Amino acid sequence: MSRPAGRPPGRSPDGHGPAGLSRRALLEGVAAAGGAGAVIATLAALGGLPATPARAAAPALPRDGRRVLVVGGGIAGLVAAHEMRRAGWSVRLLEAAPRLGGRCLTLRGGDAVAESDGPGQRVAWDRAPHLYFNAGAARIPHHHRGILGYCRALGVPLEVLVNENRAALVEAPNGAPSGAVPLRRVQADLRGLVAELAVKGLGAGALPGPLSAAELEGLRRALRSWGALEEDLRYRGSARAGWAVPPGAGAEAPQPLAPLDPRVLLQPGLWRAAGFAEGIDYQATMLQPVGGMDRIALALGQALGDAVTTGAELLSLRRVEGGARATWRAADGARREAVVPAVLLALPAPVLARLDTDLSPGRRAALAALPQAGALKLAFLARRRFWEEDAAIYGGISWLARDATQIWYPSHGFHAAGGVLLGAYVWDEAVAGRIAGLDPAARGAAMAADGEALHPGYASETAAPVSVAWGRMPRALGAWADWTPAQRARDQAMLQAPEGPYHFAGDHLSWLPGWQEGAVLSAWGALEGLARPVP
Repeated sequence: MSRPAGRPPGRSPDGHGPAGLSRRALLEGVAAAGGAGAVIATLAALGGLPATPARAAAPALPRDGRRVLVVGGGIAGLVAAHEMRRAGWSVRLLEAAPRLGGRCLTLRGGDAVAESDGPGQRVAWDRAPHLYFNAGAARIPHHHRGILGYCRALGVPLEVLVNENRAALVEAPNGAPSGAVPLRRVQADLRGLVAELAVKGLGAGALPGPLSAAELEGLRRALRSWGALEEDLRYRGSARAGWAVPPGAGAEAPQPLAPLDPRVLLQPGLWRAAGFAEGIDYQATMLQPVGGMDRIALALGQALGDAVTTGAELLSLRRVEGGARATWRAADGARREAVVPAVLLALPAPVLARLDTDLSPGRRAALAALPQAGALKLAFLARRRFWEEDAAIYGGISWLARDATQIWYPSHGFHAAGGVLLGAYVWDEAVAGRIAGLDPAARGAAMAADGEALHPGYASETAAPVSVAWGRMPRALGAWADWTPAQRARDQAMLQAPEGPYHFAGDHLSWLPGWQEGAVLSAWGALEGLARPVP
């Protein structure tokens, strides 16, 4: 599950500069006004870019035929089992669900959704290849090399996911008179506002010390360029924001839009949307598997072949001489068991905490106490791709100042007959909990009403909603782990460490909870423990 933008838990801002203008303050201002490209240019001018970290890889495993039972068929369990199988180990993977992938859930026409309470849902869409809904993980950053490496190795085709689209819309919150405006207008006008204010600060001598007069003049020119300031260093609008009178073939000259009122621009909902794609995990290029995110799990499952058993619900785990005894209920209802030297538990923390195991009380308590994001996603079927036809929006995300929070437009199937629109992605705990408490039909009606703020007629253009409230999905019990710094300091190392015959993996045990890359890195870490010499 790709978590929304924000500073990762436990990660602090970095960089300090000379008195009068810290490196951090300068870069934050440049990012808000000029985007990632401006930050890169500024870093280069101030003394270079940080080194790119070395690419990690799966550890080399001894080819000694070890036996391991993997419990959990999400990305962490699948990756670990795949590497064991490649090393010639005897591995069996148990997955309680009838499918693989865990929170990499892709829904298509005819699929069913069963939450822990409330009525079930059936996806009432055609089974066309472009009609699918990534209800969990939905995007892969270009620098998540672990998961991308498995896509390459297993032949999973990828395509670009448009994460930021400047034609997408932002709803001005708190009743601001501008209503919904294109993201390009928010970004251009915010850059113009910040650049004009910054230039005035330069003129007032607010930056004493380390920058020479020539360097200050260079900064002034840079601000004028990427803020689209006029010769008098004022911002009066820019074609970057869009046209009041678009270019044509007639006598009338094109005219840019007038700037938005600064009081509107400074609404948090607008500037947060403007800076959303500056986060390192949200920058272009973002990717998705062709045909749905579950293609990765399916490819890993195919590589594992008969080592995978789905519909296998773990009933108990107990330590015995020489390892552990696992007991499970098979898909046919029969009770099965196996004694193995080692067990890799690749399950979400709250699910593992509830199982009948002899894990230590401290571990069980830490697993149960780890907060989980109760995110919710909802998708609609649209018979007409009105966002493309009416608003020229091809992929990307629009932002609402209401419960639905985000609308995602598909990055595939352009100009096709219809499409699946993500009509809500909600991660605020209170809002997600309130929507999750509604029955599926009421969820759909509420999110359709929210969408009218951006697309008049939205409710009549959309149909057949399907939603997934991750806090109510019985084999997940949450979308991702929402660590606090105190919990990480106290519990992370303990939860990562093996306990007797038990080893552990999952994105919650990484610094990238909610991302498939976190699951991959955690699996590699668990393999290092499993690869140690057998005593």
